[in-house]
Amino acid sequence: MHLLNNGSQVEQIPATKSREGIGGYFSESNENNAPSYPGADWFNAVIREFQTALTRYGVPFDPDNFDHLSRLIQFTALPVGTPQPWMSDTAPEGWAIMKGQAFDTELFPLTATLFPDGIIPDMRGRGLIGKEDGETVGAFAEGQVKSHGHEGSSVNNTNLGTKYTSTNGNHNHYTRGGHEGGYTSSYHSADAAGGSHSNVLYTSTSGNHNHSVGIGAHGHTLNIALNGALKNTIDHLKCNWIVRLA
Repeated sequence: MHLLNNGSQVEQIPATKSREGIGGYFSESNENNAPSYPGADWFNAVIREFQTALTRYGVPFDPDNFDHLSRLIQFTALPVGTPQPWMSDTAPEGWAIMKGQAFDTELFPLTATLFPDGIIPDMRGRGLIGKEDGETVGAFAEGQVKSHGHEGSSVNNTNLGTKYTSTNGNHNHYTRGGHEGGYTSSYHSADAAGGSHSNVLYTSTSGNHNHSVGIGAHGHTLNIALNGALKNTIDHLKCNWIVRLA
């Protein structure tokens, strides 16, 4: 209901008349054959209801427009401060994209009751989750990965004990030298040129034998290759979060 603006209006709401009977409905003819009439009090009450609703939800009144009720329905569907996904880069009239920007707290006092610092929260790349008891509404929490393990990531130590080399049979080795060496030869020979002697020495044999090698207990380091992105995500569509200004 628009305010009266034809020259017959008054600026102050007049005092209401005394009420008679109980509330009822219009009639074209009563018991005395007189039709019902609304009177100034009824029209003023309708105007006040209408203006109160517009003021409460931040819908500015314009006597030349006739979309107040549709805008009021749009705005009252959600309380001020409710983030809404919006599939456009242009926010609708009376709304703002939530990207950490400042807003006028005097022009939008209802929004300022939720964001008293005058800054709209930055919702770019972020989602919403219900808070636990004791947590603060609107507080930012860094994403985390749930604690978990991987199969095969545990490596046990193994004691391999002592290992032995194989035996290769009983044998010796010989070396060849001259008289000047000062050792006793077990075999003398002369070369075909005549006269020069050399000595052949044989090492002693120790029989078939082997050697022990201690290996003991040991483990191995297991490296698990990295996999995935920088943060946890789900299949999703990109949107803008918007909030109403009022």
